[in-house]
This record gives sequence, C-alpha cells and structure tokens, in this order.
Amino acid sequence: MAHTKAAAPRGASQELIERSVGVIVAQARAGIGSALVMGALFGFILVPGAGWPRFLGWYAVFACGMLMRQPYFKYLVNRHGVTEATLRHIAIGAAVTGWFVTTSIPLFAPFLSTTHLSVLTMITVAWVALAVSMLAVQPRVYTGYLLACMVTIYLGFAHYASTPDMVLMGVAMALGAPIMVRLARTLHQQLREIVDAAQEKAQVVEQLRQSLKNQQETQRARSRFLGAASHDLRQPVQALLFLSDIFRKSTDPARRDQMAQQIVRTGQSIDGMFRHLVDFAQIDAGTMKAVVQPVQLERLLVSASSGFAEKCAARGLRFRTEVVGSCNVSADPVLLERMLRNFLDNAFKYSLQGEILLRADCAGQEAVVTVTDQGVGMDPDDLAQACNAFYRGRSAAKAEAEGIGLGLAISRHMADLMHSALEISSQQGEGTRVTIHLPLAREPAAVLACAAASQRLAPLQGLLVGVVENERLAREALCAWLQDVGARVAVGGSLAELQQALDAQGDAPDILLADYRLAEGTGVEAVEAVRSRFGPVPAVIVSGEPDIRERGLPLAVLQKPVAPERLLEAMQAALARVPAAAVADAPTPA
Repeated sequence: MAHTKAAAPRGASQELIERSVGVIVAQARAGIGSALVMGALFGFILVPGAGWPRFLGWYAVFACGMLMRQPYFKYLVNRHGVTEATLRHIAIGAAVTGWFVTTSIPLFAPFLSTTHLSVLTMITVAWVALAVSMLAVQPRVYTGYLLACMVTIYLGFAHYASTPDMVLMGVAMALGAPIMVRLARTLHQQLREIVDAAQEKAQVVEQLRQSLKNQQETQRARSRFLGAASHDLRQPVQALLFLSDIFRKSTDPARRDQMAQQIVRTGQSIDGMFRHLVDFAQIDAGTMKAVVQPVQLERLLVSASSGFAEKCAARGLRFRTEVVGSCNVSADPVLLERMLRNFLDNAFKYSLQGEILLRADCAGQEAVVTVTDQGVGMDPDDLAQACNAFYRGRSAAKAEAEGIGLGLAISRHMADLMHSALEISSQQGEGTRVTIHLPLAREPAAVLACAAASQRLAPLQGLLVGVVENERLAREALCAWLQDVGARVAVGGSLAELQQALDAQGDAPDILLADYRLAEGTGVEAVEAVRSRFGPVPAVIVSGEPDIRERGLPLAVLQKPVAPERLLEAMQAALARVPAAAVADAPTPA
C-alpha cells in the first residue's frame, strides 16, 4: 500500500477524477428510488406522534433535495467539466442531501416514544454507514458528512436521554467514527490502485502498440532499403555487362581503351554504392562506432583528395584546395576521410562545369572544413530532405548523377558519432556548400596512418607477397593486380596452401595479405603461423567483416571493398615499420 502511494501522482489524476465522479453520480441515481421509499416509510413512525403536516413538510424538503441533486450534478459537469473542483462540489452536494435524513431525529424526537426513536436512530445510522459507498471517493467530504450526521443525532438525544446514556452514546460514536473514516480511505485507495493499474495497463498496451508500429515501420524501411538497393545496383551492373561484352569483342585498341576506362568508372560507381549500403546497414544495426583521436587535419585532407584533381580534370572541372593554418582535430580519421570523400564525390557528380573547392580554416577556436561546388544546386524542398536516406531530388535527374541517395544521410550520422556539426547550404543553379565543424585536439596527433599520402607510392617491384584468401574470385583478382604492380605472389586458399606456395618459392615473404575469415581458423592465426616460421613479417588483414575495426586486432586492418590505391598505401606503410612489438604481444595459436 505504501508503495502505491509513493508511486501515485501528487494530485488526483484525470482518470481517477472521472471515475470518482462516475461513482457518486451512479450511486446517487441508483439510490433515488430507495431514498424516497425509505423517507415515505418514516411516516409510519413519525405521523402518529408528529402529525401529517410536520411530516409532509420534512418529506417535501427531503424529496426535493433527492430529486434535484442529479440535475445539479449534470449542470456542474456541463459547465465546469470533470475537474477536481467539480468532484468536490458534487460530493458536498451528495453529503448535504444525505445529511438531511438525520435531521428527522432532532425534529421528531419530542413526538416519538423511546421505541420509535430507537428504530428511527437505527435506520439513520445505517443510512450514514451506507453512504460510504458513495462518498468514499472523497474521504475528507465523507469525514465531514459523518461528523455532521453524528453531531445531529447526538444533539437529537441531548434533551431526552440521561447523562450516562449520552456519555455511552458519545463513546460509541467516538469509537465507530474512525472505523468508518478508515473504511472510506481504504475504499478510496483501492479505487486509486484500480485506476493506477488501468493506466499502467494502458501504457503497456500503448508501448506494445508503438513497438508493433516501429517494427512494421522497420520492416517497411528494410523493404524500401532492399528495393532501392536492388534497383540502383542493377543499373551499373547492367552497364558493366554491356561494356565488358564490347571490350571482349572489339579489336580496336582505342575502342578497347575507351571501354576499359568506362569499366573502371562503372566499377568505382558500384564500389561507392556498395560502401554506402554497408555503412547504412551498420547504422541501421547500431554497430557503426567512432574512435575519436587527435588527427593532423592537413594530411588527412591530402589523403581524402588524393587523385581527385585528376578526376576533375578529365571532366573539365577545376579543383582547388585552401588550408588556412595547421592544426590537429579530434575526430575518427577513417570516418572523417569517408565523409570528405562523400562530399567531394557529390560535388563531382552534381557539377557540370566550374570549380570545386576544398577549404580548411584552422584559425579560430575550431577547424572548419568546407566543400563548395558550382553545380546544379538544390531548391529548398530538396535541401530540406537532402539528409534523408534514399532521397534523390530533382537535382539528381538534372545532373544525371549516379548513386542511391545515402551519402549525406551516412555523413550526417558519422558527424553525430564524432559530435561534430554538419551544415548544408545550397542555391538552385548556383551550387552547394557542405561544412563540417571539428573541435581542435588538445594533444598533438600521435602516429599518422599514412605518413606520405600525398605522394605517389612506388610499385611493389620484386617483392614476394603472401596471400591467403578463401574466396576464389577475390583471390584471383588480387593476385592479378599484385603481379601487375610488379610483385611476386605466393597464394593459397588456406594456411596449408599458402605454406606450400611459400615452399615452392623457396623464400620468406616480404609482406602478407590475409582475409580474416578462412575456412579453417582466422587470418590472424595464419599470420602468426607464418611469422613463427619466417620472423616478423609485415602483414595486413583485408576483411569484409562489418566490425573488423572494432575487434582490436594486433595488425593493420582494411575493410573490403578496398580501392587498389588504398591497399598499396597500407602495404607501403606496413613495410615501413616491422611490427616486432606486435609480434611479441600477439597471442600464440593453440
């Protein structure tokens, strides 16, 4: 009971008020007939001693009170509504009309015999006791009603009972009244508990209804996700099939070179769509995390824009960078680079002419990075929905831009993960500006992932690269690319096959590339096995696992799909530092 009181609101809830009003009104309506009949039956006791005129006068007032209180209750509700004040006034009205029954004792006591007076008293006391079923919803009002009735009855006996009888009656009333008051409070508390339980049940039902609605919306969102993904991915895949067929059949070198360039662009488009879909799936599952750390902004900008100037020049666009000051910012370097690449890709896709500017200003209390283009821009309606997933406005059709409408939605989520503010402004026909505000790092950047990202890295001429990859198509394509950049390759679909290939080469590998998920064991275990034989060989894990970065592996990690330039950078960085400490700390396989 104490727990319920503590949990209940301080003021009466609207539901409790409505139920309380309903109890009084219903009980009063149901009791009208019984009250009128009971009052009429009083005539058998009162008329012989007091006469008809006195009795009819009292009964007329009593009957009018009983008949008029229902219209009075209705009037209060219609005028003031079902409020706490309305409840109190209704309870007081019911108490006053009920109290009038007890006035029969002092009014008619001088005309009654002791027997008749005792019968009348018993009936009125029973009436007072039964009133608890109506007035218990207002314990204070019932307490006042009970005291008024007992005082009236007690005064009615004052001139006709002896002193010992009056003392005995007073003691009986003093003992009985608290019991009735406690009963009223108990009934009121039970009503409150019923209301609270009903409200809790309604809340649970509403929560279940909302959960069902959310689940249905999630299912619809996933259906839209799959529909949009399947539709938009089919377009470049269809183009790739045609381009590949033309390339295979053509004998003209110039024509084949043109088709090869289109195949590369189409593959990059598919890669971008796939990355966005993977990012969106991580966001939907809540698995995308940000590892905020000090980042040297200028070097990250160089890495993010690597190769972009050449890409713009091939299309007749100008690309320019401006960096005001040098600073370290607090950000996740991987997420920030992906965001900037998204902004640059959007600027490229939506620019038919003009210039694209990447600018960083480190002169203030924060670093402000902007990507500005002179493209087709967006109207206010498109701008308002630009960060909605799968939304592609009219500007996409005008620029014939490829994509699935996820870049800005993903970038917005990445900015939120890094607690960075993202702003987008645009004018139709004048271009778009995307701005991200980054907090400055309190400590200088520690070890940079790419020490010379702005420089073109040399091919892996003559190096022996060990590759363990259990997917045949991925394995064959990777080996062909490594050989194309001058590397020798020892490849296997498992650790045993890799070791056989290394034995055939008769030499220790210069670097290892390993998928994480193998048919037997993991890529980390494969690297440890090779290192136990050949020493601290540099290694890079290349995996499609969605949370591979969060697993804390003691090796450099890249997440598939990986652009060739990015893989080359990671391999050069791994070759530049032999991870002896990592080898010492790495767990030995069981």
